[in-house]
Amino acid sequence: MTLNSFLRNSIIVGIFLALFLPLYVPDTMFFPFISGKNFAFRIIVELMTAMLLILMYRDANYRPKKTWMLIAMSVFVAVIAIADIFGENFYRSFWSNYERMEGLVAHLHFLAYFVVISSVITTERLWNRFFNTSIIASTIVAFYGLGQLAGKFEIHQGSVRLDATLGNSTYLAVYMLFHIFIAGLFLTRETTGKMMRWVYGTIILLDIFILYYTATRGAILGFIGGAILSSIILIAFNKDNKFVRKIALGVVAFIFIFSAGILAFKDSNFIKKSPVLVRFTSISLNETTTKSRFMIWNMSWQGFKEHPILGWGQDNYIIVFNKYYDPKMYAQEPWFDRSHNVFFDWLIAGGALGLLAYLSLFVIALYYILRSGSNFKIIEKSLLIGLLSAYFFQNIFVFDNMTSYLMFFSIMAYLAWRDRKVIEETINKYVTKEKTPATSPHPILDFIYTPVIVFITFFILYSANIKPIMASTSLIKALSSQQDGAKKNLDYFEQVFAYNTFGSGEGREQLMQSALRVQSSSNVFQEIKQKFFDITQKEMLIQIKKNPKDARYELFFGSFLNKFGLYDEALKHLSRAQELSPKKQQILFEIGASYLGKGDYNKALQVVGEAYNEEKNFREAQFLYGLVALYAGDDKLAEELILPIYGTMLIPDDRIINAYAFRGEYGKVASLWQIRVKNDPNNADYHVALAASYLKLGQRQGAIAELRKSIELKPEFKVQGEYFIKEIEAGRNP
Repeated sequence: MTLNSFLRNSIIVGIFLALFLPLYVPDTMFFPFISGKNFAFRIIVELMTAMLLILMYRDANYRPKKTWMLIAMSVFVAVIAIADIFGENFYRSFWSNYERMEGLVAHLHFLAYFVVISSVITTERLWNRFFNTSIIASTIVAFYGLGQLAGKFEIHQGSVRLDATLGNSTYLAVYMLFHIFIAGLFLTRETTGKMMRWVYGTIILLDIFILYYTATRGAILGFIGGAILSSIILIAFNKDNKFVRKIALGVVAFIFIFSAGILAFKDSNFIKKSPVLVRFTSISLNETTTKSRFMIWNMSWQGFKEHPILGWGQDNYIIVFNKYYDPKMYAQEPWFDRSHNVFFDWLIAGGALGLLAYLSLFVIALYYILRSGSNFKIIEKSLLIGLLSAYFFQNIFVFDNMTSYLMFFSIMAYLAWRDRKVIEETINKYVTKEKTPATSPHPILDFIYTPVIVFITFFILYSANIKPIMASTSLIKALSSQQDGAKKNLDYFEQVFAYNTFGSGEGREQLMQSALRVQSSSNVFQEIKQKFFDITQKEMLIQIKKNPKDARYELFFGSFLNKFGLYDEALKHLSRAQELSPKKQQILFEIGASYLGKGDYNKALQVVGEAYNEEKNFREAQFLYGLVALYAGDDKLAEELILPIYGTMLIPDDRIINAYAFRGEYGKVASLWQIRVKNDPNNADYHVALAASYLKLGQRQGAIAELRKSIELKPEFKVQGEYFIKEIEAGRNP
């Protein structure tokens, strides 16, 4: 085998191997469903690109051919790169994080992937094998989904919505969506044998079944819309094949009858008991998810208007979310790093130029399919247009991920190849064109070129993949229980930071949580606790410096300092967080906690009152405002706020108990602990707390009785409990 053949075959192996990445889930990595697939994809692409660069040098036939799609993709990546460079945080825009693994580095790899497959997959036979391999991989994923439905495998999201090996039902849904239409292309080909038609038909039904049980409304509605559009095209333009037209009519009729049936019987027990169908019948403008989407999109629009040309750079949506936060979002998750709409995401990441560059990919794809002279048959056109429209529609409600990008760029490469093939066949009819001969590498250049490519490749492999992978595995170890105790956990955290990768940001967030757990543990020496605190403080200050416009880190660190009683230092960071996100109630609550800790109750009342006035339907804000009013001694205000929620001021909530204890109202404290004991009579700790409140009231016999009950329920408390009883009987307060 010649070197050229070896390089070409190795690239093809890499291309086909990438199609099985949706199955890859390494448990040793942080966010294994995301980071594992992406790192593996990047490594494969980097190796394939290096081999292609050497092959291109040796044989001109493998050099990329100029196509409109290649130009559009290059322009798209170039625009996004410029937007990232001039955006809010180029480091984050370039690298992203473990949870998303996107950023400019990802799109450079997808562009390289497009170039590789466009240069090497150049025959119909190879393309058929490529897509059939992808169908095989998707079928394995679908069977894993069946295993989840049967209870053989756990659903990783902890719900009833299937997610298979992709870890997210939305990601699985779009993956199935692509393969339904791809399998449809092979099913409808005249060259497909009868047996294989049954195989493709079965796979389509299986994929639709899995798509349904993902309960992902955007993808399912996209599929329905794409199927209807494909059918309408066939009905309107495929006049020669009556059988196909009848099938298309049947598809449209079935969809409309099925949809009408769901709407007509939406109040039936059958619909209400179906976790999938009920998600569709509950769609309305007043639904929580729908309202949150509109609010998020409005924030995105406000952010776009501030930077309309090139946007904010990738992975900087969190800055927009914080700055234009809508207080009505209180019932949603606290942080959004995506618009949950691909088009708004590109408006934020790349501005109007970025979105136009992205949309140009769809425009050129449609041009390839519809242009005069294309060799697509009408049924192929209908399915490809249906696929693009289904994918386009579902992108209104979600954001992309590695598997959806993999499929999208593969389809784009295929369309570009089909168009180039038509052009070349047309030229060959009139011009005799000899195949470009393989180049004869100059011995000296060959001696320099190949080693340089190899050196650069290994440098990129190590810095862009190996280091962050090692940081990820160290982070997993840092969060796992260690035989050597908390000190070993801290060592692993320090390893994460020593690698100095984009994983350090996630490591710092996790370190904060670990430091708080260590601080509350009675099994950790004070020296280790202090080291955890010192390193956390140092690393969080670094993180804040690297992300000066991200309110989250200021809030997280301010909250962390509050828990250690460093209220003045906390207020510096929390005030900065409020500047960056002036309407976010969570920040105001934490500022209020700082003032409570300092003993400035009136200031705390003022700040928490601001949070309440931002959105008065927020019950937690109303309760906290009333709670702080108790500390401030404003009983009238406290009652006005708390009574409408609970109907009483005697709420067995730790925060209310602490407030009454602070005020010295131990009668109310005792009453609240009595309620808790009544609700959970076998909780020994509740009896101890009730005993303490009785002791404060001078009811010593009542305290002794509760302590004896606690000893009965919790034998390991006997020594300490009997000591307390002896002290109380002797007239002392233990």
